[in-house]
Amino acid sequence: MNSLSLFNGVGGVSGLSPVSGLQGNGSSQDASIANLLNDIAKLIDGSGSGQGAGTSGAAAGNGNAMSQFLSDLAAMLSDPEGTGAQNSAGSQGSGAPLGGNNNFTTMPGNAAPASGAGNGTSMPVSTSTPSSANSASSSGAAPQGLSTAPQTQALSPAQSKQAADAYVSNLQKDFGLTKDQAAGIVANLWHESGGMNSGINQGGKIGAPGSNMADDNANGYDIAQWGGTRKQGLIDYARQHNLDPSSEAANYGYLKQELQTSQAGAIAAVKGTNSAQAATQAFCNAFEQPSDPQMASRLGYLNQILA
Repeated sequence: MNSLSLFNGVGGVSGLSPVSGLQGNGSSQDASIANLLNDIAKLIDGSGSGQGAGTSGAAAGNGNAMSQFLSDLAAMLSDPEGTGAQNSAGSQGSGAPLGGNNNFTTMPGNAAPASGAGNGTSMPVSTSTPSSANSASSSGAAPQGLSTAPQTQALSPAQSKQAADAYVSNLQKDFGLTKDQAAGIVANLWHESGGMNSGINQGGKIGAPGSNMADDNANGYDIAQWGGTRKQGLIDYARQHNLDPSSEAANYGYLKQELQTSQAGAIAAVKGTNSAQAATQAFCNAFEQPSDPQMASRLGYLNQILA
């Protein structure tokens, strides 16, 4: 709408009388009407200093400016001689011109643009933040007490005990096991890995996994001596979580994944026991399934874990 339409109902603002309905004589009245019409024109045409807001609080500012406009109009209608007398609280002082341009500086089309906005276009403000869950997943955050660093040398006895304690604690928390039940699982892992070494190849070499993926008694890898498709599963898990496959975090994470899915029966077997020794045997039979259990060795490591 342009300013010419003002003469047919004050810019189409609902509830306002047409300009042609105003009465009064004299240069003061003429000047007042002219000032008022200029302000209405700027209001409707969107002229003035800047366009478009889109910030919080704009609605309140618009409401205040409209109130001022209505106040100016009412004052002019009640003062057709243009004497400038004002009756409302907070209005302009005596003698001030009616309908001054400053009355509409916060109306739509005149507010200062929000950052990044211009030409009357309101820019939405994003309040989203990166999902912390997604960040932790992509960074491969370590289980409590377990390292994300690759293993490059065999653990000392003290380091083996520290890793075993961390495994016990995490297994209790993640699967609702008793300490004896969790210790039975870890006793098997200690036996398989030569002392909780997460980066051990079958035969004793520490470091990256060997390239042979055969599922036999010569190419196992890591804390549980995974072979074949399960060894490849560990490598894939580590890659997906930005971890080194020899790290404690990758080993525990993949173990947990298996125990929640394809090897859930092993957890059920362990939960059905009421002693650490029984838990050790149950996990060996359900999860490791070795050709030679060497149970005496596994139970010996169990005593070290519980000590």
